[in-house]
Amino acid sequence: FHSVIVVTDRQVLDKQLQDAITQIEHQTGVVKAVDRDTSNLPKSHQLAQAMLAGTPIIVCTLQTFPHAQEAILKEQSLRERRFAVIIDEAHSSTGGSTADDLRYVLTGQSEEEWDQLSAYDKLSVWQASRQRPGNASYFAFTATPKHSTLMLFGRPLNPALPVSKDNPPAPFHLYSMQQAIDEGFILDVLQNYTSYSLAYKLASDMAVAADQRVDEKSGKRSLAKWMSLHPTNVGQKVKLIVEHFRTNVAQLLNGQAKAMVVTSSRASAVSYARMLKKYCDERGYTDLHAMVAFSGDVPNQDKQTGVLIAEELPKDHQFDEITLNPNLRGRDMRKAFDTPEYQVMIVANKFQTGFDQPKLVAMYVDKKISGVEAVQTLSRLNRTYPGKDKTFVIDFVNKAEEILAAFKTYYRDAQVSDVQDANVVYDLKKSLDAAHIYEPKEVENFAEAIVGKHCTHEKLYTITQPATDRFNKKLDGLTKEIDKWEKAWEQAKADGNVVGQNEADAFRAEASRERDQLMIFSGSLSKFVRNYEYAAQLLDFGDPDLEAFAGFARLLRKRLHGIGADQVDLAGLMLTHYRLKQGNQLSGVAPQGETPTLDPITENGLRDPKDTQKAYLAELVEKLNNAFGDGISDATDKVALAVHVSEKLRGDGVVMAQVQNNTKEQAMKANLPQAAVQIIVGAMQSHQAMATKLLSDESTRGVFLDVVYELLKRDSGGDLFRVVR
Repeated sequence: FHSVIVVTDRQVLDKQLQDAITQIEHQTGVVKAVDRDTSNLPKSHQLAQAMLAGTPIIVCTLQTFPHAQEAILKEQSLRERRFAVIIDEAHSSTGGSTADDLRYVLTGQSEEEWDQLSAYDKLSVWQASRQRPGNASYFAFTATPKHSTLMLFGRPLNPALPVSKDNPPAPFHLYSMQQAIDEGFILDVLQNYTSYSLAYKLASDMAVAADQRVDEKSGKRSLAKWMSLHPTNVGQKVKLIVEHFRTNVAQLLNGQAKAMVVTSSRASAVSYARMLKKYCDERGYTDLHAMVAFSGDVPNQDKQTGVLIAEELPKDHQFDEITLNPNLRGRDMRKAFDTPEYQVMIVANKFQTGFDQPKLVAMYVDKKISGVEAVQTLSRLNRTYPGKDKTFVIDFVNKAEEILAAFKTYYRDAQVSDVQDANVVYDLKKSLDAAHIYEPKEVENFAEAIVGKHCTHEKLYTITQPATDRFNKKLDGLTKEIDKWEKAWEQAKADGNVVGQNEADAFRAEASRERDQLMIFSGSLSKFVRNYEYAAQLLDFGDPDLEAFAGFARLLRKRLHGIGADQVDLAGLMLTHYRLKQGNQLSGVAPQGETPTLDPITENGLRDPKDTQKAYLAELVEKLNNAFGDGISDATDKVALAVHVSEKLRGDGVVMAQVQNNTKEQAMKANLPQAAVQIIVGAMQSHQAMATKLLSDESTRGVFLDVVYELLKRDSGGDLFRVVR
């Protein structure tokens, strides 16, 4: 090979690869790390120069290649070069157009040759270039291959026969998870896996709750997000995390052990970071510090739910990594986390995968993960380190059996259930054609223009404008019609006209289904592009029209309007009961029974359009309570106000002294009841229904004060989880 190109699609992994390869060979000019160059040249130019100069080893990101395409295509000298392309994390580096552009770059068509081809021939070249060129060999690595990974890079079990269900593609070499664990190369991260389930009940003081109709899907999402950001929910999980870390993890690896908290959103990461710092500060845990990692800025007020992350800050306040990590002082997060200054990293996508820190011993998961993502996420823990012989996973969201199934897929040898049928591409295009959003002539004009010498974005936008207008005007019109019938329904309800309500709801539902049909079309454009770009790497379709349509679909999809999430008024919603309870445990992967397989894409059409069902907000709250309120007790789980009262009482030195130095009977006859009543009175505005009940019902108040006393009595300062357990 003239050059070995090491490619990855993530910046973090790219830097790790550059560091590792640079250590192998220190001789000047042997290794070119594209984004570590100190020159003023753009990375695309650096890459082009390195390839033209025949640099032996080039390290770069997959995203860099398209920028170098034009310069490289003009150089015929690359046609005679032989390239070895090493793809790291191949399960995520081969599914999009960028990987195809990489293959296109290496085909080496000259500008003169290109100009002499017809539009049809040019499209044929583009389509054929999606398959691997003869001057490039691919070496792909992954621990979690997808079905597409094996189809693209696997070799038939019997090389003399074509790939089929009976002769599936398989890796050239396999070092299995089981073998790696058995030989001590990695750890089994499921050895100490524990799931927790959440039980809770909600209530609302909203007078309009019974009458407020919302989109059921948006309503459920809003309620779930409201719950995920609720201070009691985050606070109790933070208490469990901190106490578990201090008890089971902190002393490991000579005090160097670290943990990661995986959150479901950037807002959740901010909430966790603030709550963890507050909890540690209140309890004097000066030996535990966390950094929080996420991209961009996070508004203090969530737009969908109206929830404030920090009530003491303005609604328009923005959180970012710099202000939340003041002690970083400009340092690289990976390097700073490796120091004794930090013990916990709170993440939202960033560093969740592709992060190598051998000192990670524990992971606390508060995000829904499955399949490849589950294995990739938990595998942050599997690195070995001197003295590291166990790991811990505490999972607040996922089911143990689902996590185990994900790991079993890759434990020995991931296998495909069947080969990919490329006809799914034609089936999907047929369904798109039937929507009549675009005209055949428009696609033909696009095909002529896109391969033209003087093709511009303006010209392509002009060609796709009619289809864009058809879709957007119809979508906007249907949205207005849905709003019109919703208002008609509200008026009929106010008039007591049941017939009018039913009629308005029927018309609204029909318009809603029509709108959903448009959104199915929009999403299926992207699905077609993904499926085609993948299938064209497996099969030479010999159909340039498909190549043209893929370009048309890609641009059109970017120009289509969407539907914003409905805002749901959750003012007055309260968390009345809360309990975290331990669920199932795992003691390792070691699969029993049948091993799951990897399945091909089988979608050969579009789903039926659905009505965006309307539901009363009160009904959605009731459904959540039925789903998550099993086993809830007023005696032990009525916590929203109890936690508030106990936190306030902790600042009362007299009450705390009486609780700590007397029996429960003595404390209940002293200052605690009256002090608690005063706090309850002060909470009338935020907890009106419950406060009224407690002040008027002595029996209920007695049960409530028992919970408050138990919260105050605990050494942890109110660890509700311990109280409940």
